This record gives sequence, structure tokens and C-alpha cells, in this order.
Amino acid sequence: MNTTNIAQNIEDKQPKGLYLIFFTGLWERFGFYTLQTIIILYMTKNLGLPDVQANLLYAAFSALLYITPIIGGYLADKYLGFRRAIIIGGALFILAYLLAASQDRFIFFLGLSILVCANGLFKPTISSIVGELYHDNDPRRDAGFTLFYMGINIGALIPPIIAGVLVKKYGWHSGFIVAAIGMLIGQIIFIFGKKHLGDIGALTDKNNIPKTPSLRFYFLLTLGIIIFIGLCQIAFYYPEITNALVGIATLAIFLIVILFMFREPIDHRKKMFATLVLIAVSVGFWSLYAQTFTSIMLFADRNMEKHILGLPLTPEATQFFNPFFIILLSPFLSRLWIKMDNQGLNPSTQMKFAIGVLFMSVGFLLLAVGTHFFGSNGMSSAWWLCFSYFFQTIGELLISPIGLAMITVLCPKHLVGMMMGVWFFSQAASFALGGVLANLAALPPEQLSAVQSLPIYSHAFTVYGIVGLTMTLVSLAFVPFLNRMINNP
Repeated sequence: MNTTNIAQNIEDKQPKGLYLIFFTGLWERFGFYTLQTIIILYMTKNLGLPDVQANLLYAAFSALLYITPIIGGYLADKYLGFRRAIIIGGALFILAYLLAASQDRFIFFLGLSILVCANGLFKPTISSIVGELYHDNDPRRDAGFTLFYMGINIGALIPPIIAGVLVKKYGWHSGFIVAAIGMLIGQIIFIFGKKHLGDIGALTDKNNIPKTPSLRFYFLLTLGIIIFIGLCQIAFYYPEITNALVGIATLAIFLIVILFMFREPIDHRKKMFATLVLIAVSVGFWSLYAQTFTSIMLFADRNMEKHILGLPLTPEATQFFNPFFIILLSPFLSRLWIKMDNQGLNPSTQMKFAIGVLFMSVGFLLLAVGTHFFGSNGMSSAWWLCFSYFFQTIGELLISPIGLAMITVLCPKHLVGMMMGVWFFSQAASFALGGVLANLAALPPEQLSAVQSLPIYSHAFTVYGIVGLTMTLVSLAFVPFLNRMINNP
């Protein structure tokens, strides 16, 4: 009996490589979310960019972040290998953070351009290594991915707590330096711990990738990275055009998917069409979610009381609420869906999308009420923002993980990869659209008092809430139609 239990415990243990990837991913996210926490304030307060330009620039930056993993993942699969892509991407991350600390606008844009390139190489490959740690029917797989994503959320949870304090005490450059240090720690962990991966992510004969690439290979790779960085640099000088091109590209991709759709049998065709409708709903949802890093952050800086529960609260620290609520609510919702399913009450995917958008809308309407009716001398209690994030996070948990699961269930297996790409590309379009929405809350270049700026934010939050409510009603109206498309092929 004891022998059996010991054997079972050994079998249930996660591979050592998972803990390596856990800490590598944690520190990479720590670095990235340190930048994410301070970037809009850095652009408006240190670089002196007006709100309109800063919002559009952030939107273009975020959109490119979602596009490049498609390219980087392809390069890792075909030419680089996962380990090499992670190391090159990590090195580029460190360089990008240090350059972005510059007060020179050209060098700042250069840092952002390198960061986009680094993300493209790093983000898809580290997740792919987690998948390769397990064989197809390994029962530990789901638990392993859960641990990996927990590491990501821990990495996102810490920066908001410390970034504002660091910036206030040591200056803006300290935030970027801390981001670079976080990435450096992640790189050291990966390089010295990669022996625990065995052959996973390494270059072997089956990869068809040369173990010792030629100088020509490195020359072409370096040239390609330089050209791509240059294109990003140009894109950041023209963010409005960049965001428009992302939107046009997304529409073009939707049309291409529709062409593929009509080549499928009628039952597949209906389910793919339903998937496209739900992806379109998600674009609206994520464009509202993107306000977290632009209009809501600027509101927190200018019109939020800087304390909660008697403790000081920097604007940057408000970014703590979302990952905190994700960690708090995820286990509860996971158990809730299982319990409701056992009782035959589990809402359909399309209903969960509609409810998710509704929660996002409630979050903004709550913020609009708090700023309009309960503001004092141009300042609003931080509790309104806290409660708003609570509802927004519930909406996120109803759409993000369920959306990924939806694609794997509804789409034909031979098109799942393509549809996953459409899902992530649509998020790029969401951030591009989010920049346009953020400018509803943009303050004019002339200096306004808190009393003057609060009504502008209150109006914008009301509009965001109404947009979300309209999307909810449209989504609910589509539910019966989508039910027929999915369940009655």
C-alpha cells in the first residue's frame, strides 16, 4: 500500500521543467507589467505628450504586441527553436527597457520598438514549452498550465504595488531599470536551469533546424530584426495610421476566414460563423478593457483620492486590483461552472459573453455614478475604482478563458490554429479601437484643475458604460440565433 502511494505521488509530481518556466515567466511578466503600469503616466508627465497622442501611441504599441507573437512563433518553429527564441527575446527585452527610460522621444520609441520585437519571440515560445512538457494524455497537463498562469498573475500582481513608490522616490528611470532587472533575473533562471528541460525546446534532428547556424543565418536574422524595429519606429510616429491599418487588417482577416468557412460542410460553417460573431463581441469588450491602461490610469492620477483603508494609494497601485481579483475569483468561478453544469444550469458560451460584457458595462456605469454624484472638489474615492475593477474582472473571466475554449470546441480541428490567430489578432484591433475610445476622456493641452477635469472623465465613463450596455443588448438578441447555429447544424 505504501509502495503504491509513493509511486502515485511520484507520478503526480509536475516535471521539474515546469517550475523553471514558472519562474522565468513570472519574472518576464514582472518586468513587462512594471512598464505597463507606468507607461501612460511616463508619456504624459515626463515626455509631455498630450493625452490624445499618448492614448493613440499606447494603442499602437499594444496592438503590435498582439500581432508579433504570430511572426515570432513561426520563426521559432521553423528557424530558431524555442530555447534560442526565449534567450534572444529576453536579451532584447532588457535592452528595450533600458532604452525606454530615455527622455529623448526617438530613443523611447526605439525602446518600444525593440520591446515589441522581443515580445514576439518570447511570448509564444515559453507557452509552447509548457505544452511540450507533457504527452498527449498526461493528466497533469491542466494543473501544469494552471500553475504556469498563476506565475504570470503573480508577476502582474507585484509591479503596481512598488512601481509608483519607486518612481516617486527615485524618478521615472527607476521603473524601467527595475523592469530590466526583473527580465535579467528571468534570463539567468532560464539559462542556468534549462538542463531540467531535457530535449524539450532544444534543437534536435527532428526540428530540421541547424544546431550551429551559419553566419549567414545570424546576419539575416539580425537584418530582419533591424528592419522590423525600423518599421515599428515609423509606426509609433504615426499611431493613428497604424491603428487604422490594424483595424483594416482585422477586417481583411475576417473576410479570409469567411472564404475558408464556405469551403467547410454546413455544420462546420455555422459553428465558425457563430465563432466569428463572438470574436466580434470580444473586440468591443477588450476595447473597453484597454481603458485600464489609459483613461482610467490618467483619471486615477488626476482625480482619485490617493488613499484607501487609511493606506496611501498611488495611481500605479490601482493596477493591483485586476490581477488580485483574477486570483481571488478564478477558483470560485471554476467551481461555480462545474456546479451549475451538474444542475443543468450552466449558461452557454454565447450567454457568458453577453453577461461578461454586461459586467464590464456595470463597472463603468458604477464609476460614472461615483464621479458624477459623489465627487468632492474634483476628487473621487478610490473605492469607486476598486468596485469598478471588481465587476470588470468578472467580465474578463467570463470572456477570456471561455473564448479560448470556445475556439477549440466550435472550430474544425484543422482550422483551430488559424482561428486562435484570429482571436489574438482581434485583440490587437481591440487595443487600436481602445485608443480611440480613450480619447473621449482626453484632456485638452491646457492645464485644467481637478474640478474641471472630473466631469470629462465622468462623461467618458458614462459613454463607455452605455456602449457596453448596448453591446450587451445586441449580444443577448443574438443568443437564440447563435444557439441555433451551434446546436442545430
